[in-house]
Amino acid sequence: MKREGKIKSLVLVSGLMGILLLSLVSAGWFGWIKETITGKATTVPFHLNITVGGPQIITVYNQTAAVTINEAPLSSEAIINFTVYIPVGVENLNLSTAKVNLSFTNEDTRTNASCKTLVAVGDYANFTCNVTMWWWDVNDTWSITAYIKDNASNGVVNTTQVQRVGEQKSVQGGPPILTWPGVSPGAWNSTSNNHPLLINNSGNFPCANITINATTLRGEAINTEVIWASNFSVHWNTGGSPPAECNNTARMRTSLFTQVMVANLTKGNFTINNGNTGQERLYFCLMYLDSNLSTQAYSTAQEGTWTANPTNVPVG
Repeated sequence: MKREGKIKSLVLVSGLMGILLLSLVSAGWFGWIKETITGKATTVPFHLNITVGGPQIITVYNQTAAVTINEAPLSSEAIINFTVYIPVGVENLNLSTAKVNLSFTNEDTRTNASCKTLVAVGDYANFTCNVTMWWWDVNDTWSITAYIKDNASNGVVNTTQVQRVGEQKSVQGGPPILTWPGVSPGAWNSTSNNHPLLINNSGNFPCANITINATTLRGEAINTEVIWASNFSVHWNTGGSPPAECNNTARMRTSLFTQVMVANLTKGNFTINNGNTGQERLYFCLMYLDSNLSTQAYSTAQEGTWTANPTNVPVG
């Protein structure tokens, strides 16, 4: 009997020690038993709801079929509108990032990076963008790119539409009077003292060549005495001996257009004033003055002005 009592005591002590050790290894075991018995939750359930889709530019449209290009120095406006759909609401749209640009190969891109918000309600926003165009922007069909971001910096573009740019044929030139003061009868190779004649392309029409229509200069006191148009020549360059405008150049013909070889008038921003971009400079020479002419003023007042004509575009 004493032996059996000892065995029971040993088993009881061993069991208690085992339970104690188990509770140390797994501190939540008793809690699990308690919570299972009482019915309390042991997990936290929750749902997920994700809206997939950033902003979309659903329409882009221009207000004019073709931009009317104004003559220099005026600019022109292309008015572009676009509509954005954003399924999470316009409050998630970064309105300040709305912009539009017009682009064409080998042309400067024209951009409005601060488009005006017309409407921003619910899931839709509408913008209008005035894009400045210049007189030398090419007459052709330009690509429109509309762009915007949401507040998470997700950007979207739309390049589905185009904008036509119109043609402007116009030129400007000066000075209005070329002068040769104090030329002696019988003189050779006298150049103007206030040339060149500067011709600016004030539109977007490139002129492949330039012609000069000349008239005879008559004496203002004795109008029977003349300096023939054929006594003059013109060139796109100057300098040298004899001057370039007096040597191997275009020689004038009375009341006929004479082409100035090599001279041309590309389109471009002539305000750069480099003699090349959007402009041409012409230099004039009185190759020979008859020795029997009287001392007096000779001018185009009676026979009419000379005309510089870049590809049949009248000089303004």
